[in-house]
Amino acid sequence: MFKFKLPFPPTINTYWRHVGQRVLISRRGRNYRKQVMEYLQTRDIKTLTGPLSVNIELYTPDRRRRDVDNVLKAILDSLQWGGVYEDDTQIFRLAIEKILPEVKPKGRLKRRTRAEIEAGVELPKPFEGEALVWVTPLVEEDKPNIERICLQCNQPFSSSGPANRICGDCKRGQSEMSPNAVPRWLGKRHNGKAL
Repeated sequence: MFKFKLPFPPTINTYWRHVGQRVLISRRGRNYRKQVMEYLQTRDIKTLTGPLSVNIELYTPDRRRRDVDNVLKAILDSLQWGGVYEDDTQIFRLAIEKILPEVKPKGRLKRRTRAEIEAGVELPKPFEGEALVWVTPLVEEDKPNIERICLQCNQPFSSSGPANRICGDCKRGQSEMSPNAVPRWLGKRHNGKAL
């Protein structure tokens, strides 16, 4: 299990940039990716293979309204880019929790005195937010059950994902050409007669 303390990620709105018809990662997105990569290089990390579980605690810098799903792309891509896992398709479980900061008391800002300035005392930096990320390999028995029911024959089958709704036997049956079918190379036909 790996635990990472990452800087607050850019949102998906600022992560991408459109140049003509191409879509590129913006400067802010590249800088975030670079920060995460520098952080990961200081840690002893071996690339994980197999199914993974990712839990994220997102500490926001302020109390503005934010969608939690807008920051996922930047976090997951930068972890992949940094070599934590090979591909983000390995992630079978993903949980994210947004944590808002405490309400700050109203009042005057603290100013440094001349003596503090001369002594080099710095004011504390404002909290910029952070993301705590746990990446955990899933054990085979923890892996989600991916048994599905075929939409054509109503038989259970093992599926590779949510888009796979028809079993292999039914797919093979669909791909075989019936004896009455006319091959496409014979040209256009209507009711078996050439047009």
